[in-house]
Amino acid sequence: MQIVCPNCTAAYEVPMTLLKPGRTVRCARCAHEWVPSPAGPEVATGAAAETAPAAVATSDPDSEGIPPAPWPPPAASPVVRPNVALRIAWAASIVAVLMLGWGAYAWRAAIMEAWPASIRLYAALGLTGDR
Repeated sequence: MQIVCPNCTAAYEVPMTLLKPGRTVRCARCAHEWVPSPAGPEVATGAAAETAPAAVATSDPDSEGIPPAPWPPPAASPVVRPNVALRIAWAASIVAVLMLGWGAYAWRAAIMEAWPASIRLYAALGLTGDR
């Protein structure tokens, strides 16, 4: 069955099994919602329309055969693009690791005194001597 959006005149092939009485449909082009009625101008009946594949037939000849856009449309991107946020997170992680490494080096004597097991690690790295 072919239905036509009363708002933007986009035409769609919809199987009869999906059109129930009183069911609201939404246009993929303009997001207008309406209830198609079998007697209304937005429905074309006939054996050919009922057996045709469920493909989108739009009034724009350049978009023939292109499926409609998904509904609801994707959410608007946040103010900070994910790519920028990801780079900031990586930079912050690298700075944190460098700060921990610097702290472990700068206070190695205090760490070895408070945690004697760390002496073997510092000795393996050659950092047990005085500054």
